[in-house]
Amino acid sequence: MNNAHADSSLNVIYLESSLEKVWWSVATVEGTNTYLTYASSTTGMSGEPAVGDIYLLNYGDIENRAQVTECQPCRRFALSDAYNSLAPDGDREAFRVSTSFTLEEMGPFVKLSLSVRGFSGDTSGQWLRECLEMGWRRSLMNLKSVLELGLDLRTELFSYPRLGVTNCTVNTEQSLETGVQAGGGNYLLEVFPGSPAGQAGLRAGDVVTALGGLETGTYSDFVRVISSFYGTQGLVSVTFVREGREQETEVRLSVEEQFTGLNKDSLTLDQIQSRREQMARSRSASGAFWSEERPLPQE
Repeated sequence: MNNAHADSSLNVIYLESSLEKVWWSVATVEGTNTYLTYASSTTGMSGEPAVGDIYLLNYGDIENRAQVTECQPCRRFALSDAYNSLAPDGDREAFRVSTSFTLEEMGPFVKLSLSVRGFSGDTSGQWLRECLEMGWRRSLMNLKSVLELGLDLRTELFSYPRLGVTNCTVNTEQSLETGVQAGGGNYLLEVFPGSPAGQAGLRAGDVVTALGGLETGTYSDFVRVISSFYGTQGLVSVTFVREGREQETEVRLSVEEQFTGLNKDSLTLDQIQSRREQMARSRSASGAFWSEERPLPQE
């Protein structure tokens, strides 16, 4: 699996399954529910995707209203995506990209190439590309597990601990700002109030270069390293650069749903947003609200 260009991303995986089964998994709403989405529906006929169909896809705290733009059975499937995602504090963000799946039979395997295009050339586009590339990488690993082993591991794959930040690989512009070479750390675009990072004193503009002594040069490095602390209850050291000086702090990582994005209660996006907004209104200076259980507002 690898990245293609700055305005696109590419993931490639080989699946030991039939061409028809892989097609059903990636091109029908019933198939996506087996490895990717929590709930989905189509304006078209069930199990028979067609150009022009609208798919309503839920991935936890992300929803996607996608239109089928290409449909060549068992060969190629493409969507025009309109994502709507929730931040930990309940703010919504919308973005659009195009996603295509290309299938090729290779002996007992099916080569599945997944391309996402349409990222802007600014920092926001870079962040989105890195997030989606890593997200799809994990989702395709889950597809492989479902098809070859019969195991749905999406909770395990996506419930890795979080800092509660928005971050991206240091780019050229950020390198000039921070003095950290491009690709030498993760630039914090946003630190959510009361998050583990916020409580540890991290703030937007800091560059995280290591977690627990392990280097986090790129976004994929960052996710891989932080995932290695799954199940860790104690404090984890964070090495970061601020105003040209390397510093260190300690953080207790979180696996709470407002950071992982998992939808264990099968809520709608509006319900998740209501809960997070209520939590944000109730937050204390210590940030303790992140771990408090609060009821949903009455409709």
